Amino acid sequence: MKTNLTQREIRVLAVAGAFVIVILIYLGVDAVVKSYDDLGDRIRVEREDLKKIVHLRNQYRQTHDRLEVIREQLGQAEKGFSLVSFIEDLATKEEIRGNMGSAKQKTMPLGEEYKEDLVEIELTDIPLAKLVNFIHKIENSGHLLRVKRLKIKTRYDNRSLLHVTMQVSTYSKKS
Repeated sequence: MKTNLTQREIRVLAVAGAFVIVILIYLGVDAVVKSYDDLGDRIRVEREDLKKIVHLRNQYRQTHDRLEVIREQLGQAEKGFSLVSFIEDLATKEEIRGNMGSAKQKTMPLGEEYKEDLVEIELTDIPLAKLVNFIHKIENSGHLLRVKRLKIKTRYDNRSLLHVTMQVSTYSKKS
């Protein structure tokens, strides 16, 4: 097949063909580069997710370890330990027994194996330093005790004295 194309037309066709080839190569390379960029972004997201998972795993291990320590403490807890008696004895030792009002005890079940014993105490006209010392000795007593709720009001006539309502709790195995 013989075409009657002039030299100029052949050059125009060659340039147009080269242009089409360059455009096709550009589009192919652009698609590959875009997919690499997308993969890079995806890798960054996956790495961040992996860091979160590792952090959550570490938190889980710490919580699990703390739970095991608490279970050991519960297993070694004194039989016949009375939370009310302990609080009253500690208040006597700390010389705030006279400031102590009512002590109401409650027991709440926690699942099938454990229960929570709560004591709500009222302390009146107590200085802040004695309150802080009392709470510190409760929480560091060696028993599994914690101050669950603490409500503090100052007196209007003497701001250095406080009226305190607090809940102290402990956990134990059901009998």
